[in-house]
Amino acid sequence: MFCAVKKEVMMKTYISITIVLCALLTLPVTLGAQENLASVSRTVPYSIRDSADYNGNLYISAWSQLPSVLTCVNGDGSVAVCSSDGKTTYIYEYDSNLKEQNTLNLENEYALLGAFTRDDDGNYYLFYAARAANQNTENMAMVKYSPKGEKLKTYTLKARAPNSFSGISVPFDAGTCRLELSGGEPSPSGSGGPSMLAVYFARKMFDGHQASYGFVLDKDTFERVDTGAATNANRTGGNTQMPYVSHSFNQFILPAENGFVFADHGDAYPRAFTFAKFQKGRNTMRVHAFGFAGSTGQNATYAEMGGLAKTQAGYIFAGTYGVNVSTPRNLFVLTVDEDMNKCSAPVYLTKYTKNDGHAGHPKIVALDNGRYLVLWELFKFSTQSANSITYSRTEYLSTWMLVIDETGKAASEAQELKGIRLNMNDTLRYNRHNGKAYWAINNGSTSITVYALDVKK
Repeated sequence: MFCAVKKEVMMKTYISITIVLCALLTLPVTLGAQENLASVSRTVPYSIRDSADYNGNLYISAWSQLPSVLTCVNGDGSVAVCSSDGKTTYIYEYDSNLKEQNTLNLENEYALLGAFTRDDDGNYYLFYAARAANQNTENMAMVKYSPKGEKLKTYTLKARAPNSFSGISVPFDAGTCRLELSGGEPSPSGSGGPSMLAVYFARKMFDGHQASYGFVLDKDTFERVDTGAATNANRTGGNTQMPYVSHSFNQFILPAENGFVFADHGDAYPRAFTFAKFQKGRNTMRVHAFGFAGSTGQNATYAEMGGLAKTQAGYIFAGTYGVNVSTPRNLFVLTVDEDMNKCSAPVYLTKYTKNDGHAGHPKIVALDNGRYLVLWELFKFSTQSANSITYSRTEYLSTWMLVIDETGKAASEAQELKGIRLNMNDTLRYNRHNGKAYWAINNGSTSITVYALDVKK
């Protein structure tokens, strides 16, 4: 039976917009412990919930956590970092060398910020939500802002959203929220078709059940593109259908041609890492790539999802797995073909024993020339229950990076990034303009640190 996570207090606010140019203290860019790592920190006028696993045991949890600090690499190579205090959303803009350019302040549509992104024209897209009192309550909104913070379009949903079955009582419950943009099908002239945006997130229904929910919009008109959710766990869905996963404890989106690939950490139907390829005007294809030991709906899977990236022949996925509470979790990758017909056996990148510890918070991002960057943290071995996280700490040991090819073969030696913490659930971003990978964390309750890892070599 699904166990609910802690309650969040929701409140609706109204829109007002202010642009602040470098209003708060920004510390100079400094090199980290490694010569290929740079960082910059700045103070913020609000408290941020932990985005890194400072208590050292959230990687054990059966459920994922909604990121509190979000990062986006823009089309021009600049970097945007976003967080919210429940009333105001703050977007901090940096150039590729981590020099702060400006800060944009947006008053929240609803108390919870789920995700954000930015298009090549500089427009921002933010998804907000709140706990709903009843199914007729309007409690979700996708908002498009201009580069100057002017509201351009809004798409709202009631708690009984289309094809949501028992509705969305608690958005982002026991999981995350993702938002990505994708170009449309190329026309005969070679130009791209209408661009789309996809939102995919965890939610608790009014009947108490937990599952995924999502939708796809035309990014310019804000008209709904998808035709609802595929309600079964079979390999295919109907034309332009969204996936549906029962007990979806983490979600990712990867833009694809004329659509998106959705990834879920499922506990019930299916109990597996599972993927669905959504393309406008086509049947949605699905593959359950990696099943977990244990019974359906027991919550604990002893696994963690680290995202996916595009390969020449399909997609590559990174995760950790430990079979049961007494087995060390190790980092692996697997590949899935373009049409979701088959997946490879897992290729393990670590071979940790109990003396070594657990791999946690894995991440993967595509680089150039068929290379992929994998990051993860290492924690002291623990048999703490995944379904009842306590305040007892699991010791953080270190952070590691490895560059691999699309088969999982190492293309470099593993390097230690000792003391450089990872954002638990935010998507790792790569900047093709300068060959650097970016992520951000809160470094203390009122400070944000942005990292740039040079992986050109």
